[in-house]
Amino acid sequence: MYLARGLGVYEVSIGFGGDGGGGDFRSVAFTRDGGDGPGIEEHYKRMLEENPGNSLFLRNYAQFLYQSKQDLKKAEEYYSRAILADPKDGEILSQYAKLVWELHRDQDMATGYFERAAQAAPQDSLVQAAYAGFLWETEEEEDSTLNDPNVVPPLLKGAMAPATA
Repeated sequence: MYLARGLGVYEVSIGFGGDGGGGDFRSVAFTRDGGDGPGIEEHYKRMLEENPGNSLFLRNYAQFLYQSKQDLKKAEEYYSRAILADPKDGEILSQYAKLVWELHRDQDMATGYFERAAQAAPQDSLVQAAYAGFLWETEEEEDSTLNDPNVVPPLLKGAMAPATA
């Protein structure tokens, strides 16, 4: 789709049926901004009704909800279902880890999913880059906390006695 945009093609209709035969699929239009053209969400829902355990459809719908609709809660549900359908898919695990970090700021949970993703897809540069980006971001947050004079390091909390004159 991005290549087509570079060539000046901004709207594509995908469909089967009608005069071409091949089933009763409706056409779906992808708009210029990649947003919700007419029927995209309905298309995903129909595909999931027909194939409820298909990890690719679950992941794609979760990604649509996350990126196009900004519905993080619903995207989390569909990423979870995609992981249940294919627990060794590094791309799904990586996307879910990113969502967990953005939605919950749960570093331990996100780290666990990123580690599983990296193990499942050691050759996938997108998965590895997402994990590296997460590590970079969390390290920066830790550094900013360490440099904050109002934050007392955990080791010193119990060792500090109140000053008495």
